[in-house]
This record gives sequence, C-alpha cells and structure tokens, in this order.
Amino acid sequence: MRVFIDNFLDRTLPGLTKMLDLTWRRGEAISSNIANAETPGYRAVDLNFAGELNRAFESKRSALIARTDSKHLDVTDNGNAHLIADLSGATKPDGNNVDIDIQMGRLTYNSGKYSAAANVIRKQMSLLKNAIRDSR
Repeated sequence: MRVFIDNFLDRTLPGLTKMLDLTWRRGEAISSNIANAETPGYRAVDLNFAGELNRAFESKRSALIARTDSKHLDVTDNGNAHLIADLSGATKPDGNNVDIDIQMGRLTYNSGKYSAAANVIRKQMSLLKNAIRDSR
C-alpha cells in the first residue's frame, strides 16, 4: 500500500514527511538554544534544513550509491540531520551567542512551517480517502 501511495502522490508525500521530520528536529535544536541561553560557553546550533530537504527529494539518485565496505559512511541515510553553528547572535563575554529574541522568532516561524506541512498532508490524505470512497 505504501508503494501505491508514494506512486500516486509522486514525491510530494515523502518530501512533506521529511519536511515534518526536519522541522521537528529544527524545533529541538532551537529549544535547546533557548534552554541554554544563559549557559556560559554555549554556542547556538541550527539544522542544515535546505541541504537535508534536498537530500530527501534526491533519494532516488542517492539509491545509486552503494556501500562497498562496512567502514564506508552511509551517505544514503536521510535520517540523520546535520547540525551547524548558528552565528546569528552576538557572542557575549561568557562565550554564549544565543539571542533569545532571534531564537523565539525562529521557533514561531518553524512551528508555522510544521503546521503548514501537516495541513497539506492531511488534505492529501483526505483527497485520497475521498477518491477511494467514491470509487466504490
């Protein structure tokens, strides 16, 4: 059934589900930044969102890459998102660079993106359910 749904919805559903995963992980990174806003020496992190989402949409191409040795990195795994340094805030004298206002804005924006992707998936599933129901 999953193969049918993936073919029926093309790459949209897998891309949207990956977007949900990535926005969730970005939310965790932002929440960690907010929680550590007063921790001396803490450096803010963010998710390489664009790179990870591109990897999700290019999954067919990455399937052509084969691991020939167990010591090789598994570059086909889209499950591990990469955190990068977030240099948006000014570094304070204690070494912390978290700007709480920037992080709260990002958290709000990220939540909106998550809700939008979830609504699109919900709408697609509703359309699919209606199509199945009407075909009887």
